[in-house]
Amino acid sequence: MLIYPRLSHQIHGLWAPLGMMILGTLLEDRGFNVVIEDASFDSETSRVEARIAQERPAVVGVTLLTEFLPAARKILRAAKKAQAITILGGPHPTILPEETLARMPDADYIVIGEGEETLPELLDVINNGNPWDVPGVAARGDGGCIFGPPRAVISDLDILPIPRREMLPTHSRYLGIGALNLHALRGCPFRCAFCQPTLNTLFGKKIRAKSPEAVAEEVEWTVGKYGMKELFFVDDVFTVSKPWLRQVSGLLGKVRADKEARYVINSRVDIFDEEIAQLVTDMGAWIVLFGIESGSQEVLDYLDKGTTVDQSRHAFSLCRRLGLKTHAYVLLGSPVETPESLEATESLVAELAPDSVHISVCMPLPGTTLRQRMEQEGRLNWAELEDLDYYTPRTQRNELPISNPSVTYEQVINTREKILSSRKTRLFLRNARALAADLVRPGGFAKAATRYRYYRRMRHYFG
Repeated sequence: MLIYPRLSHQIHGLWAPLGMMILGTLLEDRGFNVVIEDASFDSETSRVEARIAQERPAVVGVTLLTEFLPAARKILRAAKKAQAITILGGPHPTILPEETLARMPDADYIVIGEGEETLPELLDVINNGNPWDVPGVAARGDGGCIFGPPRAVISDLDILPIPRREMLPTHSRYLGIGALNLHALRGCPFRCAFCQPTLNTLFGKKIRAKSPEAVAEEVEWTVGKYGMKELFFVDDVFTVSKPWLRQVSGLLGKVRADKEARYVINSRVDIFDEEIAQLVTDMGAWIVLFGIESGSQEVLDYLDKGTTVDQSRHAFSLCRRLGLKTHAYVLLGSPVETPESLEATESLVAELAPDSVHISVCMPLPGTTLRQRMEQEGRLNWAELEDLDYYTPRTQRNELPISNPSVTYEQVINTREKILSSRKTRLFLRNARALAADLVRPGGFAKAATRYRYYRRMRHYFG
């Protein structure tokens, strides 16, 4: 049984756990009897715990992000009660394997980094061999944490299967938004302090991409199988390689013309030039997401973002010129935030006028440069890792996770609310025509209703 322990209040995007579906498909192809459980639409873990007790799986594997710690702890306890072997994977145990085993006494093994090769090998030897010989595995031992040899990253992403999304019991819930998520690349060459070197630890320093032909094949298969015309490439920077993008653009443009598909992608303002803008337009992209983070250059430089405010202006201008919708990721409450930088961010969002925006509070996540700096400077306001969830309306302590003498938590929250409230009327008017067009597409009304319910719940974060 593979379990994704995200709870309903932690959903920040209506996207299915893609990595778990790929793992489930791969294991099933190798002859394992696989059940997947997704807690994303549950308010707590009791249903999943009952399913474990009912199914009594031999092995329970749990994906663990930092904010999933409380739910994962309960699920592992239930798994051990059912006498299952337990395996943790995902970002948190990869970054902090020894601490994770100490915090999670019911965890037997940890898969470090990518799991598509490690997990099947571990399952093959778990009863009839030495698990510590498997590359990419850590396990509980008499002297603490025992590590197997390191696992090299997967060099050819084309070997990964197209996920059977129907393995997920919540599959139909995700279909309700009228869009599906895909991966085409792994890795990120940039060094944002709030993100790196965590991504490098997970995926290596080198960008790896599926072949353009494999990307087009998966898109065409997915559209044909599930009837979804809107696809979101959730890769960190879809536009990172121009030569690759040129080939992908041509192939996906043909799929778009044949299947009426359209795409959503992530990019960066510092690399989004005229050629890339035209390529993604020709491809069939209709929304481009950018991490503008702040309207203050001082904040951007401190966070090692590698971008400028003027680059944000240029990228959004290119999108407007070509008719591309835009989405802005904004990060408030950095260690060098001031009242003036908050005002600058508020002004920049108003100037750029993105079609949608996410506004999160800066969190010092484990393994990041930002967290290391804050630990060295003694500026962490709390130690509870599970509180580091930047999607929540407010932190449990009602204070910034990073101490800052220049701004208060209330100033940061008020800025977030001002940005979102100032956009409501203009946002509605700008999107009314697009909404009307969406409503006449197949499943349009159900999609609009699902998204409305989600936006209502996440209105503190997403507008």
